[in-house]
Amino acid sequence: MIDLHCHILPGLDDGAVDMAESVEMARIASEDGVRTVVATPHVFRDGPDSQVLSLIAGKRDELAEALAREKIDLEVRCGAEVYFSHEFLDEVRGKRNRLVVNGSAYLFVEFPSDHVYAGARDIFFNLLNEGLIPIIAHPERNTSFQKEPSLLFELVRMGALAQANSRSFLGGYGSRVRETAESFLRLNLVQLIASDGHSPRNRTPRLKAAVAEVAKIVGERAAVAMVTVNPEAVIKDGEPPYRPDPIDPSTSKKSLKISVPSIFKLKNRR
Repeated sequence: MIDLHCHILPGLDDGAVDMAESVEMARIASEDGVRTVVATPHVFRDGPDSQVLSLIAGKRDELAEALAREKIDLEVRCGAEVYFSHEFLDEVRGKRNRLVVNGSAYLFVEFPSDHVYAGARDIFFNLLNEGLIPIIAHPERNTSFQKEPSLLFELVRMGALAQANSRSFLGGYGSRVRETAESFLRLNLVQLIASDGHSPRNRTPRLKAAVAEVAKIVGERAAVAMVTVNPEAVIKDGEPPYRPDPIDPSTSKKSLKISVPSIFKLKNRR
């Protein structure tokens, strides 16, 4: 499995506080079946973050050396979780190469937890026109998306991807977030599952249990795709093979118990 969103680098944000915690998180992920982690520290939450951006690659190299010493079989790639603000476009344009996932066209976008800016659609349109593909981080935890899933539908229909947290499907953020995450699955609004891991104790970097829960809703092939071939495509700057057409929540009145595995084909893996 590939964990595309994890705060595993030491001392950069509210994730791992030091190298010991980073190594323990890596050990947990590896034992859970994860083979690759993308380190995605928070950036731009409190304005420009040039210092954090300048440290990501070096911290990643230090962690890779520590994992080799500990004989932990886990590959670590670089990315970032970019906080959405009014200066978002300018920040991304100026620092694009240090923000995207593994040098690809994919970019993690984090909205404030309680709203989605009115201009988000226009900004996403500009990003897509400039060859960047936004990945919306954990939309199930955002109260605006919870109340108006059509907002997420519009962004996904434009070409954005959405990543749900593994913990959301296990009730780790409460019943409302879990129900929202499950609803988004049924509406084909989620293409990626990642841990958003922050520590070796509470928000741990595990995926396996969540995949089992997701499989109950969309089937095993789709659930597995969201932690294997889809994140692999992101890392390799390709097209995710599991990407069924999103369903407009404002027009769908049925139970949404759909058979997702029948509407996509997994491409052959290299």
